[in-house]
Amino acid sequence: MRELAISAGCSVSTLRHYFGRREDLVAAVLAHIADGTGAQIAATRQAEGGFAASLAGAVDRAQAALYDPVISELLGMGLIEALSAPQLGPTFLDTMLDPFVAALAERLDAHIAQGEMRPVDTRLAAMAIISPVLVAALHQTRLGGAACRPLDPAAHARQISAMFVAAYGTGGAPSAAAS
Repeated sequence: MRELAISAGCSVSTLRHYFGRREDLVAAVLAHIADGTGAQIAATRQAEGGFAASLAGAVDRAQAALYDPVISELLGMGLIEALSAPQLGPTFLDTMLDPFVAALAERLDAHIAQGEMRPVDTRLAAMAIISPVLVAALHQTRLGGAACRPLDPAAHARQISAMFVAAYGTGGAPSAAAS
């Protein structure tokens, strides 16, 4: 709490007065971060164009966000805190990860409804998309991979999109029911 108080420019007693425990303060910070993600979530929710283009757009958007230095730092802090204090895990999921997964699942639902994607559990499919993007972003940013084992983020995004479309796409045009 002392380090947090110094960063906040207040006393430990002030932090304890308003937040109680360290975990309560971290939960409040995560909620505050989540409040700023509305536009990202809304853009992720909306299908854009055909299946392949829409997937590429979603992966590119996620990648741009996760490679952003500020977001990368906040994500790293959230993960560290959630992994260090297990009671913060659900808070991290509720504020930082699951809203994006749910929004991406909605996008995938739209492509299923249009006949462009096989019917699957879209929540699991969204996790299959975001997982490699998240791991690569952490590898390159927070873990220093960009300096010692760089990868081309754009090529990685194209590969993720192409593999997902190949695995889940119907290969056909939108169905007549979606028209």
